[in-house]
Amino acid sequence: MIDPSSLLSDKTLIETLILSSSAPVGEPEIAARLGYSPDIRRIVDELNDDYEERGISIVEVANGRWAARTRPECSDLSRAFANRLLKMSRAGYETLAVIALFQPVTRSEIERVRGVSLSPGTLEVLIYAGFVRLGPRRASPGNPMTFLTTEHFLLHFNISSLEALPDREEMASAGLLSAERGLSIGGIAAPSTADTDG
Repeated sequence: MIDPSSLLSDKTLIETLILSSSAPVGEPEIAARLGYSPDIRRIVDELNDDYEERGISIVEVANGRWAARTRPECSDLSRAFANRLLKMSRAGYETLAVIALFQPVTRSEIERVRGVSLSPGTLEVLIYAGFVRLGPRRASPGNPMTFLTTEHFLLHFNISSLEALPDREEMASAGLLSAERGLSIGGIAAPSTADTDG
């Protein structure tokens, strides 16, 4: 009996695998399903040429894995259909940014960078959302727990890898990081120690 997929082009097969997958698809998965390794980058480029005037594109996310994404110019149109299961506070986003940029980082280090104490539940919400996970304990007095971002964090925010984030030197040269101000998010300086998370 003839396998119907053998009658389809590599482009059609790869498009089907990427569009039907609930998670980004990498070359190992594609090769395992097809039984050989096609030139995925070339085929993805061809697919994106086909999608030029359509609302989606295929993008490479986290370490050579591909996923279908809505084009940025169409995001407002599709936003109404997106599931909004979690609403994070500004404190949550600032905490997540500090963890992403300084990981592995302890709770006290997060508080020092932000300039305020963490509200109860801030880290728990980030862990529940799948953006943050527990890291190794720091070899310092008290052996505090450290926190790291997850692959889900990279996928959710469409970041290819942690190396794509600015490093400390870039942040300092842009005036976003200093001992006096802590970390500035979006051009707004971190609150002073007198502020609270609200």
